[in-house]
Amino acid sequence: MGELAALLAALTWSATSVALTSLSARTSPVVLSGLRLGFGALAMPPILWASGESSTIADAPLSTIAQVVASGALGYGLGDTLYILALNRLGMQRTFPVSMALYIGLTVLFGVLLLNEPFSWGLPAGALLIGVGTWLIVIPAAADAPPASPALALPEPAPVLVQPVPLYAPPGPVGYALLGGVGVTWAAATLWLAAASGDLGAIAAGTIRTPAGAVALLGFALAFQRPALAAPLRDPRRLGAIALAGLVGTTIGSLLYVYAVVTAGAARTAILSSTSPLLALPLSIAFLGERLTRRILAGTLLCVAGIVLVVL
Repeated sequence: MGELAALLAALTWSATSVALTSLSARTSPVVLSGLRLGFGALAMPPILWASGESSTIADAPLSTIAQVVASGALGYGLGDTLYILALNRLGMQRTFPVSMALYIGLTVLFGVLLLNEPFSWGLPAGALLIGVGTWLIVIPAAADAPPASPALALPEPAPVLVQPVPLYAPPGPVGYALLGGVGVTWAAATLWLAAASGDLGAIAAGTIRTPAGAVALLGFALAFQRPALAAPLRDPRRLGAIALAGLVGTTIGSLLYVYAVVTAGAARTAILSSTSPLLALPLSIAFLGERLTRRILAGTLLCVAGIVLVVL
């Protein structure tokens, strides 16, 4: 059952990324991320009570609570917002596999360097595959670039020739910065949580982290993006879609992952959940109209293979 839970967690993350990609075209990334976390946070207290982990929060020192809150603000508040920005700018096929690969690769690497976690030769081998896969995904092929408009030497102004462009433009410096920022912030937040959580259970830590990210983002939106915050509140269908993304991705997906770690082990869970970029490819084609290229498919396969080597 643990292995099945890991695969279901990967599927929920893929489906949630499809929803966030669609919603990001109409909703501010800060507002979208904040509302998603807020709806997910509403479901956490009853789950915490049922788990029996509430006592670990009462027994935890204030410094531990503060660091868990800070890791939530960093990972959920900043990291997820950068992820939604990247989804809107680059599309899911580029954003999802690269951000997942960087996140897992950096987490394992610095877990070895900073937290004295065990080293294996799969780490450099996996890092190499992740690097090659990332390059294939984010660096556009020459054939994918739109052809230049021919110069027309006419005495009178000629009509403007509009060339077809891809659904998503090549990443460029901003796109590269977004992808790197997602991986770095997610990894840093995970490492911070691992170092600071102490005896807190996984559900207890999630119950603290999720509202922390929601409060930080919604507070920012209330102060600086009030019109953007009010827009989805006036649209019941959009608000319902955001709530569903929060409940499925933030709550159910996280709980499935925790259950898989407990019953199937961390390494096996990481390997199975790393299939999420592959599950995302058909979803992005079916629901978002993204075009699958050989480079993106090959890069995704290399990223997943690299993740498997890293966590073995």
